[in-house]
Amino acid sequence: MARRRRARAEEPLIIDGPEFECTFMKLHEYPSLGINSTEDPDELRGARYHGSMFWKVKGFGVTRWVIAGYIILDWEELLEQGYTKEDIFKGCAKFLNKPPVRKKFQKRITKPLYGAIQPEPLKVSLREKNGVKVLEVLAVTNKRKSKWVWGEGPAIPTKVKRRGLL
Repeated sequence: MARRRRARAEEPLIIDGPEFECTFMKLHEYPSLGINSTEDPDELRGARYHGSMFWKVKGFGVTRWVIAGYIILDWEELLEQGYTKEDIFKGCAKFLNKPPVRKKFQKRITKPLYGAIQPEPLKVSLREKNGVKVLEVLAVTNKRKSKWVWGEGPAIPTKVKRRGLL
C-alpha cells in the first residue's frame, strides 16, 4: 500500500520594516460590462488571478500564483516621508499577511485572506483611480483559490513519476 505524502506546513513570511494599514479595492469580475450584464452587481472581491504565465516566478502554477489588484493607501504622504513604492508595498504585504481576528469561541485558526503575499511585487505603480489614491500591483501569493479573489490560479502539470509496468 502506498504511503500518503504529508503536507508540509509553510513557514510564515517574516517581513522587516514598517507596516502600513491598507485594503484591496473591491472590484467586479468583469469591469467593462455594461447595463445588460448578468453578473450580480453587489458581488465584489478584492483582486483577480492573473491569466498570464509568469515563468520567471519560481514555482509558478505549482506553489505560487499571481494576483492583480489595486491597494487603497495614501501613498503621497508616505513618499514625502522618504519611502519608495517598493517599501510601501512591502509594508502593505506585511499588513495583508496578518490573519483576521478570530471570532469569540471560534476553534479554527484563521489564515490570511489572500494567502501569503510575497514582499517583492512583480509590478507596482502609483495611480489615482476614481479619485482614490491606489497602488496598482501584480503580487505573488501561495493560494490557488480564494473566495476573496476573482478566478482561480492556473494549474501547471508537474512531471509524474511512473512506477511498475514497463
